[in-house]
Amino acid sequence: MKIFYLVILVLFEVFLPKVSMSNPKKICFFPETNDSKNFFGSSVVANDKYLAVGNASINRSNKVIIYVSDNSGRWSRTREILPPEDLALDREGSIFGQELELDGNILTISARVRNPDVSKDNSSLSQAVNTFPRYSYRRYLINLRTDTDVQPIELLVQKEPESNLVRFNLLRQSKIEQFTLPDMGEKHLSVNESFYGSKIALDQNLLLVGYSSSLDNSGGAWLFDLAQPQTKPIKIAVEDAALGSTVAISQQFAAVGFNGVTWYYPSGHRKSPKTLIRNLNNGSTTVIDSFGELSLSENILAVMRPSSPDGEQRPLLEVFRIDENTTPHLILRRTNVSRAKVQNKFLILVKYLRDFNYSQICIEPLT
Repeated sequence: MKIFYLVILVLFEVFLPKVSMSNPKKICFFPETNDSKNFFGSSVVANDKYLAVGNASINRSNKVIIYVSDNSGRWSRTREILPPEDLALDREGSIFGQELELDGNILTISARVRNPDVSKDNSSLSQAVNTFPRYSYRRYLINLRTDTDVQPIELLVQKEPESNLVRFNLLRQSKIEQFTLPDMGEKHLSVNESFYGSKIALDQNLLLVGYSSSLDNSGGAWLFDLAQPQTKPIKIAVEDAALGSTVAISQQFAAVGFNGVTWYYPSGHRKSPKTLIRNLNNGSTTVIDSFGELSLSENILAVMRPSSPDGEQRPLLEVFRIDENTTPHLILRRTNVSRAKVQNKFLILVKYLRDFNYSQICIEPLT
């Protein structure tokens, strides 16, 4: 009988809309019947008014779910944002609802669309089968205060042809603002060279642009002041470390790190993954051994180490409070989350419940 009631409880959690309030400081959200339950929270952004939850899954649900907070702090699921009808999501590998950005009422959503298959007329069967799929990318904008559909906008980062300039189309002050900045001698998304601009972080006038080598993942970041775009940017890097594939910024601190699986790289080219933290007021720096996807909210730094497909590298979340000397003080450590970040004074956690094949999202205010 106990097993029967346990099964009923799980079914209610999975198939009915629910907001968990077991902890008054922690609110959890669960997928509903028509959601792709194991892809619930493929991307998540939040502020004090909106929570946007990506539900991007190949050949299944592709949408963004919006929750709205009322004056008492209670959250309600209010709408679903669907992809444009002309987006070819029926092609294998195509998704909508990734890389969400939220600024006030404005939300941007990214999509990936597989291009039509390479013609097989002049290819052998093995060549046709093994052709690496190529994708094109889209980016859309929507005002959450309105009932309008998403509108296409330019990609976040675009290399100016035959020049050393890169165009950034940034969501800033609740609108898209365009800045054209130098690539600082870094190659932009070039095979076997370095990846410049594939990871960026923005806080008001501060733009942090990461770069990393595709050979050994050494790299760093350039810090631009958008209020003075002609001023030479500051380079943030450290020797002999894997850096630049993830960056985070606040008005107080910048962080540059490594997000990946270390043993994918040949031992001869392998560099130790690190996280470099810099105080933007006094210039002090600290390097720590923790690595993973970085996020900052004021002086709170989250480092979310990803898992590897074979389970050899396990997920690990570490949250630090950074003092004026850039000394990190560990305040939270968890191994039972799939993804996590800090944003707008919230800690956002995504946990995949393997036994029931669905994900849940929990948010709690940072204290």
